[in-house]
Amino acid sequence: MITSTQLLLLVITAIPLLNCLMFRFCAEFPKLTNFVNKIMPVLFAANLFGLYGSLKSDNSYLTLIEAMRGISIGFFVDRIAFGFLVALNFFWLVFVFYSRRFLQISLAKNIDDLMFFFTLAIAFITLIILGKNLLSVLFFYNCLIFLSYFFAAKFLHRGETRFSRFFVFLLYLEAIFFFLAIVATYKFTAQIEFGNGGNFGTNFDRQKHALLLILYLIGLFFSVLFPAYLFYRNINLDTLVLYVFFFLSYAFVSLYIFIKIIAYIFGFHGFAILIKAIGFSVFEGLFLFNIIAASLFLLFSKGIKSSFFYLFFHQFVICLFLIFLVAVFDAGKVYIPIFSFLFSFTLIFLCLSNLVLYLTKAADKSMSGLFYSLTITSSLLIFAFANMLGIAPAFGAIEKFFVIKIIWQKKLLISAMILLVNFISIAILAWKMIMPLFLRVEKSIEDNDLAKNIDYDSSLILTGLTVAILIFLGLVLFSPIINFFEI
Repeated sequence: MITSTQLLLLVITAIPLLNCLMFRFCAEFPKLTNFVNKIMPVLFAANLFGLYGSLKSDNSYLTLIEAMRGISIGFFVDRIAFGFLVALNFFWLVFVFYSRRFLQISLAKNIDDLMFFFTLAIAFITLIILGKNLLSVLFFYNCLIFLSYFFAAKFLHRGETRFSRFFVFLLYLEAIFFFLAIVATYKFTAQIEFGNGGNFGTNFDRQKHALLLILYLIGLFFSVLFPAYLFYRNINLDTLVLYVFFFLSYAFVSLYIFIKIIAYIFGFHGFAILIKAIGFSVFEGLFLFNIIAASLFLLFSKGIKSSFFYLFFHQFVICLFLIFLVAVFDAGKVYIPIFSFLFSFTLIFLCLSNLVLYLTKAADKSMSGLFYSLTITSSLLIFAFANMLGIAPAFGAIEKFFVIKIIWQKKLLISAMILLVNFISIAILAWKMIMPLFLRVEKSIEDNDLAKNIDYDSSLILTGLTVAILIFLGLVLFSPIINFFEI
């Protein structure tokens, strides 16, 4: 007999799928689809609230298909999954209430197709987060990867068949490495189910641990970082908001899978032993090289869209480094870098999207003097960069506090250099973007009206301020957030 917790799991997984069906088959009724798009994330949040009380229940899992013992496809919720579901619900709400109005102002084409792709991505991400084991998680992850191919194919520049073939080749490589990782995990541990403390338990085998870590990291590289670059270079997207569909969704699920693998395959204790056995300085050196390279690309990038991509890549690498650092020396704080990256980047995205929209539509393509026309957007952008630098009372400050504390206590010189390079590169980028906004330049009446229309649009203001407030509340609520996961 199905329990109330299992019923909630089914409902939570069904809501995004139902949203996709409604959007596809009721496209002729725009008012209905618009209403459904806004009510579905609210229903999702209500069911999450009901699921919170069942996190410690023995029935917090549901098996759909079981081939043999230890190999099945189903759903499972724990504190890690619940935390990411809450974050997903937040991003869903932000995108739904922000993007449609944004796309309407920008006169973007194929709005319905874009929204359908997004709702389908939400459905797959939900299934990934609730995956009962490695097989479930990576099966739905590959569904999301293939969704990206169809999305990319639809918005390709004409004649980009070589890119399409190479993109598919990368997907096959990703699938092969993940398949090998699952097989190796099952061979070494005789199970792929998520269990407490890591499937390896107390048995540490450096070679087996290292092999699994390499396979998982290569799989994530082929599925996220390299395809993201190809996507950026080859996809014809007119508005910055569409980049978030690809970048944030894949960053979000990739970080989730990485944390899930650390927590349930290696165990945080086993992961720390492995990294220390290999030598943490080895990983520091690799990350320092990548951060310096990413910083150079970031600082020499031209244009907001180019800066947006390289900033994403730069901060994603920083986030991975901080996950390694915190997981090894203070595992209880490992979620802070993830949520700091996601919330900070969302706020940056909102501000830069407004700037790109204005520059696309205005007669004057210069950013000079835009602070006086786009006051709200400019103020939020300053706050967003200050948060990313860790000098604003927000998630960024919490993250930097714990990271600096670890570096100081453990005397990690190379890690300190990585943090310094990150701070300098972000500060220079912020200076390059923010200073022109304060230059006094006369704008035409039409450009001023356009700026005010974008800046004072109720949906954009509400979304931006909501993000800023939630990031600010992180400073007040960081202790309950940390205690919630109880690593």
